[in-house]
Amino acid sequence: MKTEKHSKLRILTVVLFVFTSLYVLYIWFHSFMRAETSAAESLFVLDNLMSFFKAIGISIELTDHIVRKAAHFCEYALLGCLVSWCAYLLNKSIVKNLMPTGFVCILTALIDENIQLYSLGRSGQVSDVLLDFVGSVCGATFFIVIIIIVLLIKKRKMKK
Repeated sequence: MKTEKHSKLRILTVVLFVFTSLYVLYIWFHSFMRAETSAAESLFVLDNLMSFFKAIGISIELTDHIVRKAAHFCEYALLGCLVSWCAYLLNKSIVKNLMPTGFVCILTALIDENIQLYSLGRSGQVSDVLLDFVGSVCGATFFIVIIIIVLLIKKRKMKK
């Protein structure tokens, strides 16, 4: 029984690490996009968001700039969550995971913005690295809160 559980956990760990690695590559792939392609993608998202808000009766003024910054934040929030999960599966510690998670996320953001320096019409921004890092901290925090809740529920069930 324990070996079966251990085997499933190893498979989950490998799958999560592969998925997280592919996600980082996805982020970097988007940095290689030319400015026109990236702008067209952002405008597509903006148009769809505006249509959605209009359809549900919400009057909101969004800009391409807001959509781009929100995309940075959300992209890295997911990364922070994924990297935290990977780290947690490795050592089952919340505190020990903070530095490695932060390091992986900030390194990913630095490489991401550096790639943009070499993409036609794009530029790397220090402010985007900071925004990315804040997003990853929020994602990691979300994961930590979920883990704490799950552990408290398990502890409560064990007492019964």
